Amino acid sequence: MNSAISAMDDLDRALVHALQLAPRASWERLGPVLGARPDTLARRWERLTESGEAWISGIGLRTGSTPPRMAWVEVTCTAGTSPAVGAALAGDPHALGVEHLTGGRDLLVFVAVPDLHALYRYLSFRVQLIPGVVSTRSSVVTAVHYAPDRWRLDQLTPAQSDRLTGRTGRTRRPPGGPFSAAPSATASIAAEERPLVLALASDARRSVASLAREFAMSESTLRRRLARLESGQGLRFSSALASGLSGWPVAATVWAEVAEYEVADCAAAAAGLRETRMCMSVSGRWNFVISARLRTLEDLSRYTSDLTRRLPGLRITDSAVSLYVRKCEAQELDHEGRRIRTVPPDIWSDPAPDSSRVV
Repeated sequence: MNSAISAMDDLDRALVHALQLAPRASWERLGPVLGARPDTLARRWERLTESGEAWISGIGLRTGSTPPRMAWVEVTCTAGTSPAVGAALAGDPHALGVEHLTGGRDLLVFVAVPDLHALYRYLSFRVQLIPGVVSTRSSVVTAVHYAPDRWRLDQLTPAQSDRLTGRTGRTRRPPGGPFSAAPSATASIAAEERPLVLALASDARRSVASLAREFAMSESTLRRRLARLESGQGLRFSSALASGLSGWPVAATVWAEVAEYEVADCAAAAAGLRETRMCMSVSGRWNFVISARLRTLEDLSRYTSDLTRRLPGLRITDSAVSLYVRKCEAQELDHEGRRIRTVPPDIWSDPAPDSSRVV
């Protein structure tokens, strides 16, 4: 562990930041921006991915004309069973995130399924039947205002970022996420494209040539499909560095209430804070959920104070710190935040196949 930490340097972090901005950029394109030889960057990336310290995953959830149904599921367990319950849920393709939390809930699970009936089946015939689970409480996502793939490290200079993105100012992308936009034909994933999307879940930098061979299609056809999915945001990329090495090791979740007419202002205020990783509108007792990454545990109170100062109408109702982020964006992690394995996010599969005869 110590040798891995000592091997991490500023160029490694700059490389991850660059890939957050341009996930499939060639090493030749990245080299001049980072001031390194392309072969040096390739070797570094291979070392980082093999050790589980960094990765780029491809996530594609939209099918047809409707977005997936997503939910935050709070799980309460009997004493001593939360590790086993968390491990069981981490292996599910529908559970994109699993965290062990402080406070009144043992686990917080971020779930994606095709529709509401699939969510009912997943909760009733999968989650609630895991030994040790006492109760669940779910909040359905009604809008994604800021998506996790937009969170960035802060290693590159503004000039370097502009060279990669083609922008001329250091402005953050506006609020709004892949699933908050109105349904669009260009954003959908056809059934025959699902295997291609799942093939990118563990390594979104796979070459066009290797993907074309695997799926028996021409490289030009495969490039067109990838370009269509990316441009329509049906496929998004998430480049990450192990939290213990990133400088932002603390994960926290904040629940809040805000008047419906102030939701847009709330989203903009949250997205304007450096620590915000994700914010969503949800159903339930509280109508807003914010996920943050912090440098220290003590920063949580400052972060929540910043939120309420920016938007006095926001009432924070609860907050929790993650004791262990077991899974994030379909990647199962160790306690240092290193990737152990990828669980392909096949959200279209039956969430409870053993209960197929039960309504």
